[in-house]
Amino acid sequence: MSAHNENIVEQFTAQVERFVASPHVNAAEPVTRFLAAVSPRATDHALDVACGPGLLVRAVAPSVADIVGVDVTPAMLEKAAALASEAGLSNARFRQGDALHLPFESGAFDLVLTRLALHHMPDPGAVIGEIARVMKPGGRLGIFDIASSEITDEEIYHNRVERLRDPTHTRALPLSEMCSLTGRAGLHVTRVETVDFDMDAEEWIARAEQSPEDAEEARRLLREAVGTRKFGARKVWPVDGRLFFLTRWGIVVAEKDG
Repeated sequence: MSAHNENIVEQFTAQVERFVASPHVNAAEPVTRFLAAVSPRATDHALDVACGPGLLVRAVAPSVADIVGVDVTPAMLEKAAALASEAGLSNARFRQGDALHLPFESGAFDLVLTRLALHHMPDPGAVIGEIARVMKPGGRLGIFDIASSEITDEEIYHNRVERLRDPTHTRALPLSEMCSLTGRAGLHVTRVETVDFDMDAEEWIARAEQSPEDAEEARRLLREAVGTRKFGARKVWPVDGRLFFLTRWGIVVAEKDG
């Protein structure tokens, strides 16, 4: 296992319960928007890459023939299996694996999804290429991830704060780059949209693991971003002594030649 994946396992083992309870991770509207964009079908054999505790798997499972969730963190997979069992899902299963080396044959899936994971990948283009490998001809890909600013200075500032809050964060991509990487993997982008969500900065910081010094520096940079575009072109504002910011998620849907 790579050093980066070891850090991810450590970070997300600590985050399991907080992740499952997080209001922004569990918000219904973004998931509904994502499912509407990818249009799961009753005949689909589906895959969720970096599935975490299986929140997306549970949402998709009733609409597909079967779905596999793959993740590098055993604690997340244990939670995912438990939640799927509680929900009475008989067509969902989970497997440990690395997004760069998916443990599946080429052309195995009609629908592949990845949600809030690409920004943790050191080489997102290689991950999308590996996803393309396991897609059937005519298969579809749905990406849901943090979208950063198209302006370089704003993107750098945004990702600096994200890494202070969560050291396993590598880089949130501008939406144009998500699309270009998808195209380089040989897939045709068919749909692009964004979803905005207001975030409580303290809840966001508390859900991850970081040093007290890094947490305070993240707060400082967020305070400095109030009234500016610095934080990835996102609005940052104070309310009764607390900071809030707008987070923007990008949805990219693509198809593989049939």
